[in-house]
Amino acid sequence: MTEVLKNTKPQPWYNTVQLAGLFTESMDPTMHTVGDEMPGGTLYGTRSKLIHTEGVIATVQLKSTGKHPFTGLFAGADYGVVRMSAAAKPDIKVKNLTPGIGLKFLRDGKDSASLVAMYSVDG
Repeated sequence: MTEVLKNTKPQPWYNTVQLAGLFTESMDPTMHTVGDEMPGGTLYGTRSKLIHTEGVIATVQLKSTGKHPFTGLFAGADYGVVRMSAAAKPDIKVKNLTPGIGLKFLRDGKDSASLVAMYSVDG
């Protein structure tokens, strides 16, 4: 995690031709891969980050009010990471933003509990 926090160099936004790669890579691994590492791409052996290329990360805690019957992670968690990003380069003329969020809580002896969310690709 220390290396991630040290690297403040922004990644480039991809152009339209490069974004065509979205049609050759399945988005399914993002949602269904077990574990905390993304598998390699099927076409080239690597997987480029074509959207959400720039973002910010922070460590987070989940504090429960205790006013619910839920257990496990919902009872609270001390170690989590959040990443907030935009799916595409913001355009100040159009005032569109396509925000997304990734949330990961670390757990002892099992894979992290993770969630990704984005309201719409329309901005």
